[in-house]
Amino acid sequence: MHGRVLVIALMLPLAALPFAKKQKSPQQKEVKVQKTSLSREQELQLGKQAAADVERTLEVVHDPAVEAWLNHIGQQLAKQPQANAYPYYFKLVNDESINAFALPGGPMYVHTGLIRSADDESQVAGVLAHEMSHVALRHGAAQMGKAQTWQTIAGLAGAAAGMTGSGILTEAVQMGGGLGVGSLLSRFSRGYEQDADLNGARMMASAGYNPLDLAGFFEKLEAQMGTAASPKGLEKFFADHPAPGRRRDYIEQDITFYPKKTYNSATGEFAMVQKAVASMPPPKKKPGAALSAAQSKPREGIPQGFRDLQTKGFAVAYPGDWKAAQTKSGGTVYLVPEGGAVQRQSGGVELIAGAMIDYYEPQGGSANLQTATSEYLQSLQQGDRNMHVENTQNAQIGGRPALVTRLTTRTSFQQDPGQVVTVYTVAREEGLWNLALAAPQSKWSEAEPVLQQIAKTVQFPD
Repeated sequence: MHGRVLVIALMLPLAALPFAKKQKSPQQKEVKVQKTSLSREQELQLGKQAAADVERTLEVVHDPAVEAWLNHIGQQLAKQPQANAYPYYFKLVNDESINAFALPGGPMYVHTGLIRSADDESQVAGVLAHEMSHVALRHGAAQMGKAQTWQTIAGLAGAAAGMTGSGILTEAVQMGGGLGVGSLLSRFSRGYEQDADLNGARMMASAGYNPLDLAGFFEKLEAQMGTAASPKGLEKFFADHPAPGRRRDYIEQDITFYPKKTYNSATGEFAMVQKAVASMPPPKKKPGAALSAAQSKPREGIPQGFRDLQTKGFAVAYPGDWKAAQTKSGGTVYLVPEGGAVQRQSGGVELIAGAMIDYYEPQGGSANLQTATSEYLQSLQQGDRNMHVENTQNAQIGGRPALVTRLTTRTSFQQDPGQVVTVYTVAREEGLWNLALAAPQSKWSEAEPVLQQIAKTVQFPD
């Protein structure tokens, strides 16, 4: 009898026994959109501002066939639910380093170096999907929202003290724009990286690309680290994209939850695009890059009590009690005493006293100093009906051939609206470098020696 009971018990399903634990079915890992204090509209504004900074710094490629190919891939991904319905757009920039990045709100930039390093279109789609996922999951917005208020992020609370109450300028300690693209692309955590991988893989599969190619491209680059074949910028790429673990393993596990399908979205144009990219000339130097910070090195001949400001395009020193500042878009650099710059009603910046430095890009791309300077002065006069050009003479500044032009105009400074301006221009690869030295007319004789001291400290890197 006992033996029969034992046999019956053994024949029962294990789950029917009172002590047996029910086996849970595996579940797909949840990927969450992060909470942030920034609104979606604020993200879009940040992205727009940062995109302008990027395009002042990097050379955007204008090749209709390549642009159409890149946007076709990007928009196929952007249509998928995992993209979270942001208004993405895609541009290729001429830079040989391995990189691609998406800004808050959807602007995305792909380096030519990444196209050169990929094996096929699907690997490019994998990088796009990964970077788009950081936007879709609001990773950048979440990190910034934790660290800063919206006003600080937008540069509205970063005005150089004593210069203006408008916030149109930001202190040039960081020198790279009041917004600073770098602040929007800070290194993500490994958790964020894994979520971007999973969301990106799902986005790829939905769009018809093999999701394993996302892992494949990262694996290929990891294998090249530290070798002679290591592409330019690879170390920085992985510094910004810390390895979250075994990508292929967790993506393969995630794929088991996907609907069965054939991945066949490739356009067949990758070989043509890669050939076109390989034939592109080296990138042109851009004004935004020349105005960005360079590592400071001690210089000789700096007047006592002056501070030194070093950018990638030039170095200049200015009185220690003045402020160095830059427009929020990463444009014009201002060196001014207190009250030396004010906000115009139109929203721009007006120089009352001090110096401002920028680059002018001639419409015809002319590198001729005389022609470019003439065009630049005409553009100034078109924007200022009070401006009068007194004379232009040959000069030198920073050891380079230059033209120096004396101007007079009127400012909004009611106590002394007349203004004298001396403008130095130098032909550079980035464009026409220009330094304007200004002071109210009644103060010009007093200010001129200091302004000329500033001009004598200018130095170019080559």
